[in-house]
Amino acid sequence: MKRRGAVLLFAVVAAVGLCLGPAGAVSHRHHGDVLVVDDDHDPASCHGRHADFPSIQQAINHPDTGAGDTILVCPGEYTETVQVTKAHLTIKGAKAGHDATRRGRRGESVVTHLDPKGTVQLLADDIRWDGFTIQGVANKVNGPGMYTSPDHSGYDIRDTIFEDNGTGLYLGSSGDQTTIVCRNLFIANNEFEGTGGANGIYSDEGARDVSILSNRFEGHNGSGIFFADSMSSGHQQDIRVGWNRSIDDKTFATFFATVQLRMHRNLVRARVFDPNPVLNKPASAIFIGARNDDVVVSRNRVQSASGDGIDVSATGQLGPASPTNLALLKNWVEHAQKLGISVSAPGQQHYEVRGNRAFNNTKVGIHLGPGTDDVLLGNKALRNGLDCQDQSRGDGTAGTDNTWKKNLGDSARPAAIGSPPTGTEPPPHHRHHKSRKHRDPCKCTRNWRF
Repeated sequence: MKRRGAVLLFAVVAAVGLCLGPAGAVSHRHHGDVLVVDDDHDPASCHGRHADFPSIQQAINHPDTGAGDTILVCPGEYTETVQVTKAHLTIKGAKAGHDATRRGRRGESVVTHLDPKGTVQLLADDIRWDGFTIQGVANKVNGPGMYTSPDHSGYDIRDTIFEDNGTGLYLGSSGDQTTIVCRNLFIANNEFEGTGGANGIYSDEGARDVSILSNRFEGHNGSGIFFADSMSSGHQQDIRVGWNRSIDDKTFATFFATVQLRMHRNLVRARVFDPNPVLNKPASAIFIGARNDDVVVSRNRVQSASGDGIDVSATGQLGPASPTNLALLKNWVEHAQKLGISVSAPGQQHYEVRGNRAFNNTKVGIHLGPGTDDVLLGNKALRNGLDCQDQSRGDGTAGTDNTWKKNLGDSARPAAIGSPPTGTEPPPHHRHHKSRKHRDPCKCTRNWRF
C-alpha cells in the first residue's frame, strides 16, 4: 500500500507539443550563448527580453544549442518531459542560486509530467541543473522527478525542489567526474507503485564519485537516501553524504553494497509514529546493511527514530553478508524507540565504535549482538533503558568477545563493560551539528577529517 504525498497546488494542463518550432530562435549562434525559455512569452516576466523558446525541450533540441550554452527558464509551469542529451549545458530555473532548503521561495519554474523514466532525464556529461521545482502529477502514479544516467557523470544538481514524485532523484553516475547533489529540498516523494519509490534519492544502477551535501529531506515513507542491493546494481563507490537534514522521513539513509561510503554531520529527526498502520513499523534512522565495505559514519546527530538510531546489520536484499571495515565515530543518538547504536553484524574485528554518545533511548544505548568481536572505546551511554549490552557470546545474556575500553554507562550487561560516570553529566545539546559558515556548502574534500 502506498500513501499519497501532499496535494498539489494546481492541476496539470495539456502537454506542450515538442514538435513545435522554436519561437524567435536565432540560428548560427556561437556556443556560450544564453537562451531564454518562457511559457507565456511575456518579456516583462523574465530577463527583459522576448523568449527564444516556449519549452525547455525545444531549447535543448535546437541544432545550434551546444556545449557551453546556458538555458534560462522563466517562472511558469512547463508540462513536458525534459531529456538533456547534449553535454556541457547549464539549465537554470527562476530560482537558480537560491537555496531550496530555505523557506519562502516564490516565482518558481515548475516542471511536471507523467513519464515512468523520469520527468527530467540527464543523459550526457557535465550538465548543471539549478533552481527549479520538479513536481509530480496529483492523484497519479508517478515516476522519478529526475533520472541521471549511470553512463555519464559530472552532474551538478542544486537548488531544486523535488515534491510528490514517485522518487525524487533516481541517481546514477559513471564516476569519470564528480557528481554533486546540493542544497535541494526533497518533500514526500511517495507517489509511486513499484520498486524504488517513496525515497528522496534512490540508486540501483551504479553510482560513483557522488557528493550529496546540504540537502533537506522531509516526509518520505521509505528513505531520504536509499542505495539498493539489487541484481541490476552497478558499482556504488566513493559516496559522500554530509550536512544534510532529514525531518519526518521513515528512515534517513539506507545503504547496501557500497565501497568507500562517508556519512558526516547529518541531522536526523526520523518519524516515530505513523497514523497509517501499514507504515507504523519500526525502522532505523541510519541503516548500514550487507555488502558495504570501507564505511565511516561520523559526527551525525540522530534525535529520534521509530526503531534503532544507527544500525549495522548483515541483512541484505540479496541475502545476508556482513559489512566490512566500518567505523562509527563521535555520533550522538537519542530518543530511539529501540536501540541507540546497534552492531548486530558478526563482522569480527572489522568494526570500531569510538567516541559515540547514546542518551535516552528506550531499550539499549549501545548494543553489540551475538558473534561480534570488535573494539569499543570512549563511548558514553546514559539514561537509556539499559546503557550498554554485549551479547557477543551468543547465549543471549552476556559476552566478552568484544573489547570495551573507557566506556561510561550507569547500567551494563555484563557489568564490566561500562563504568558509571563521575560527577554530573550535562544534558545533550546541539553543538554537534555545526553550520558550514564561511564554506561553500556544495564543495567537500574527498578525505573528510574525522
